[in-house]
Amino acid sequence: MLVLLLLFCVALCGCEDGDLGYSLNIGNAIDVFANYGDLSQVTQVVSADYEGEDARDASVPFSEKNLRVFLNVKSSFKYGDREGITGMEVLLCETFEDLLNVYFQNFKIEGTDKPWKAFMGDWIPDEIMRTFGIEYDANPENCCYVLVKLTKKHKTVEVKENLRGAVVKDYVAMAVNELNVSDASEVRRFMKSYGTHYIESYITGNSIYQVFKYKRGGYNMLRAYIRVRNLRPWIPDNLRFYFSSYYLKQVGDIRIASGNKTIETWAQKNLRDSQYLYSRPSLLRLHYNPILVSKLNTLLDNGALLGLGLRTLRPLFRDRRKAEKFAEIVENDLQLWEVNA
Repeated sequence: MLVLLLLFCVALCGCEDGDLGYSLNIGNAIDVFANYGDLSQVTQVVSADYEGEDARDASVPFSEKNLRVFLNVKSSFKYGDREGITGMEVLLCETFEDLLNVYFQNFKIEGTDKPWKAFMGDWIPDEIMRTFGIEYDANPENCCYVLVKLTKKHKTVEVKENLRGAVVKDYVAMAVNELNVSDASEVRRFMKSYGTHYIESYITGNSIYQVFKYKRGGYNMLRAYIRVRNLRPWIPDNLRFYFSSYYLKQVGDIRIASGNKTIETWAQKNLRDSQYLYSRPSLLRLHYNPILVSKLNTLLDNGALLGLGLRTLRPLFRDRRKAEKFAEIVENDLQLWEVNA
């Protein structure tokens, strides 16, 4: 107990000004378990209205506590395309869980196969579906889903070199040397002080997205059409036909990843598709109208986190055996939390 108390005091006293942060700092360490299941509360990844929270037009992509544990991290970065918004993605999802996996495909957390659970695993299904603009369905397995999405990347940052051999901060190195990795409870206390993973990469920007819930037959026809269109791009573009009410069970609301309500209101008003006697919101308007794309490009802010890469803190350890044992405990715990989320 005396050793643990000493380590805790060293962590508090040794942490220099500027080591502790709450924004995106490449190479810094975070404790994934601190907010596991609700990381979306400290990262802006989906458009969500939290209880008691006013609608915000400005958002922060990342506000999770993180600690500088390495001295000499080098990073590389590149800005998004000059054109801004990328082409429209039409992503086919057999199940609602496929939809979640696809939405979070640019998020990688070493040790887990389903990163979306780290962000939304504690949410009830009704909350998750409302976040994606669709109504709660008690039997989602009877439906298929299509995620339509346009993205505007602002900046991509990643660790420039492998961190093995990186210089570790003195007070962190002292705690590492004292750590008994054979004691799982001691390792877990270490995680709370110094983290489980380091930020290897991230992407900021924004995206506009919409979910369409399909009848099985309509979904199969859309999938067949896209397959043929990819093989024969010269055939007429008839994508809108496969988004008609005949094939659909529900049209979701248009959402903005940054949660910007001003842009969402603009989208609901300007991106409407008229069919027969009624109209509905549809991102397909952007597929056929470059003027609207240009306008949206000026509106989209950089308030969302579009991708995040987290790697286990193996580089903290000079002893390879200790590094692997530490990672084993972290990743085993992650698997358990993933199953139970």
